[in-house]
Amino acid sequence: MDARPKESHPQSDTRFAEWMATALDRQIEAGKALETEAIHDLRVALRRSLAMAEAFVALDPDPAWREMRRQGHRLFKPLGRLRDVQVLKEWVKRIDPAEGPLARAVLDRLEENERDEQRAVRKALGRFSRRRWKLWAGHLPSRAARLPLDGAAAEYLAVEQWERAYGLHRKAARSGSLAAFHRARIGLKKFRYAVENFLPATGVDWVETLKAMQDTLGEVHDLDLLRRMATSRSLAAGADERRKWKRQIAALISERVRAYRAKMSGRRSQWLAWRKQLPQDSELASAALAWLEVWASFLTPDPAHARHVAKLSLELYDQVAAEGLGGAQPGERMRRVLEIAALAHDVGRARGARSHHKRSYRMISALKTPLGWSPEEIQLAALVARYHRRALPQLNQAAFARLRPDRRQKVVLLAGILRLANAFDQRHDASVRSLRASVARDAIEIHAGGYTGAEPGASRIASARHLFEIACKRPVAVLPGA
Repeated sequence: MDARPKESHPQSDTRFAEWMATALDRQIEAGKALETEAIHDLRVALRRSLAMAEAFVALDPDPAWREMRRQGHRLFKPLGRLRDVQVLKEWVKRIDPAEGPLARAVLDRLEENERDEQRAVRKALGRFSRRRWKLWAGHLPSRAARLPLDGAAAEYLAVEQWERAYGLHRKAARSGSLAAFHRARIGLKKFRYAVENFLPATGVDWVETLKAMQDTLGEVHDLDLLRRMATSRSLAAGADERRKWKRQIAALISERVRAYRAKMSGRRSQWLAWRKQLPQDSELASAALAWLEVWASFLTPDPAHARHVAKLSLELYDQVAAEGLGGAQPGERMRRVLEIAALAHDVGRARGARSHHKRSYRMISALKTPLGWSPEEIQLAALVARYHRRALPQLNQAAFARLRPDRRQKVVLLAGILRLANAFDQRHDASVRSLRASVARDAIEIHAGGYTGAEPGASRIASARHLFEIACKRPVAVLPGA
């Protein structure tokens, strides 16, 4: 028998809206009778909803995510305390079915605690706003849909959670501390939810092991709580009986820790097997780019415009690099710097149009460096986005002046490309469909598919091409293209 209740596993394609609706249903059921199963089911639904929300708090500035998480946690925490008491009661009955003096004393203490926690849960259930939860359930899932299931951005999220969880696992494995194993369980649980929620197809074969290892560490934590309670001198029981319980519980804990280590440590560790199936090296950098694109989409008023500007920018960069102009070279590193700068060049508009290019710079600079990227790449992307409009790069600007000369040249070139591509889509209508660059004598000719040369577009493009001309040290002629 397993004293920890087994979590019913939903279909892998269960979406955020369904978990939020389930939480509402389970809240009614738990309010009728605060039984172990009802409490467990409500906690699962809340935890699933909150785990989904946690991923989007870092992506989406919509305050509804944080409001929903705050309300959910206000109910989730007392539910967790009540559930702990209920699980410990099951463990007492398992360890001493005859209910000797120490078992009876522990049960009496737990039943007293249970009454206190039941009052706290009823209070939290009464404060839970079903109206607000329904509003969030109608509003947030459409925003969550911007992170495609089983896509590159979802894979990046899973890698991030894996890195955190594996770090906690390694600390626990080194120290052997039960508190460290409890933290490792929390990390494992978050990784599991990232896989189940966002990689349902990729992680379908992982779920059984993830759940089993989470339960194993959960039992270690439960037993540790029970050991501390049973060995307390405040309970009316003899020293011999307390020592007996201590030895028995220690044996149960050791058995579970050994089972966890056997599966999760060493060269055949399940941790390493999971990591091998997630993006590596250049794939990880591309997955991080997809994650950054999702981040930018929540802040940019017109994501379609940003994607089109990125498309035009990359077309132009590839052709400039093929010609060796402006110091450009074929390769992924500068290309992805340009791509994220193009995708995020308007994120500053989330806080107003005025000087939004400067806000875009600050917001990109403030990003935590993604896995597979370097801090320098993020800084360069921020500067390229900063110079997509208005003032040209100058040495009296501190961030630009701090760069090495070769990095300044790259910023000037990439910003020149982005500034020109942005001007081609000034009306946000994608009327200029493609760009083709070629060298003719001492000039660069850009043939723009869909460009007519009509005003006021022609004047904007004439102004925007100046920085690109500086970078390439050649005049640029923009011509209508097929």
